[in-house]
Amino acid sequence: MTKVSTGKLTSHPTPVQEVIEKHQRGLNANPALYLQQNNSQLTQEVRDAAANYMGAQSSDIALTDSTTMGTALVINGLQIRENQEMLTTEFDYYSTHESLRYKAARTEATVREIPLYQNIQKVSEDEIVDILIDAVRPQTRLITATWVHSSTGLKVPIRRISDRLAEINANRSQSDRVLLFVDGVHGLGVEDATMSDLNCDFFTAGTHKWLFAPRGTGVIWGNPRSQAAVSPTIPTFTRTGDWGGRMTPGGFKPFEHQWAQAEAFRFHQQLGKSRVQKRIHSLSRQLKEGLANMSNVTLYTPMSKNLFSGIICFDVNHFSPVQVVRQLRQRNIIASDTPYAPSHARLTPGVYNTPQEVEQVLTAIRDLA
Repeated sequence: MTKVSTGKLTSHPTPVQEVIEKHQRGLNANPALYLQQNNSQLTQEVRDAAANYMGAQSSDIALTDSTTMGTALVINGLQIRENQEMLTTEFDYYSTHESLRYKAARTEATVREIPLYQNIQKVSEDEIVDILIDAVRPQTRLITATWVHSSTGLKVPIRRISDRLAEINANRSQSDRVLLFVDGVHGLGVEDATMSDLNCDFFTAGTHKWLFAPRGTGVIWGNPRSQAAVSPTIPTFTRTGDWGGRMTPGGFKPFEHQWAQAEAFRFHQQLGKSRVQKRIHSLSRQLKEGLANMSNVTLYTPMSKNLFSGIICFDVNHFSPVQVVRQLRQRNIIASDTPYAPSHARLTPGVYNTPQEVEQVLTAIRDLA
């Protein structure tokens, strides 16, 4: 069976699964004692491993259950006045839009939604950056951006946006700075980039997709220059006293999954971030070029090397996205359809896929006529 659906949930690599099982045995044998003896140390190991992978400090890393939780924690904790606004785009994810709506209802701040581009098949980095920056107003307090769109596969030039915002913020007071929040779930584990490379203000991602971490795990990173603008929502159980610790929700949870997250970060670094990016980009490019040459296919993911990552979205003539997924499933190919309107068929090749498997997928799609 060929799995090209890394963008949803992935299987645990053997090293990660072994750590999960080790902690399960310890917890089952004596849960209270095992938790008491290990939680603080293992939680810090996860934050250290995440920071090492992301090129950050562990004090700036919070642990969450998902991208959705991280998004909600940052937006809910944002210091914003009723005369300020939060700027988002039509193409950001549902969880971002809902978190903004909840925040607006509580604070009377406003939410403004704009298009990020006019035509996905003609989009450019300049167009994305110019549209977003031109939309900034004196009252704009927050901008949300999705690093890699799960609806089309578009990769947004986060660093270029950050650099342009720095020019705007140079003339603003601390409470009026425009903060850039990034949903990074479909870039983390694919792109060879650090938080310094992106230079946004807040970054969140689930780690149970491209990073192969256990289900129900994720991270938030807060730029030290901006951490004071976001306060915790859920009380923490950590005792570090730093921002990342305070932002890490407490409560009892599947600790064996959270603790094994460290192994997933280490596993990915053993593979090599640059090697992972090179392989996934190569497979994605192979898919895109193959699909672009099919008369029965409409490709939505940009061809530009700077505007795609690991997600490929397309339509097949005379088939709905759901039908495409079903047809591929009958050929032992696991794909997905995007949960948006309009929806598209979606392929997300992982580091474990091969060029030969990509050719099998392309042959199966070519045969859908």
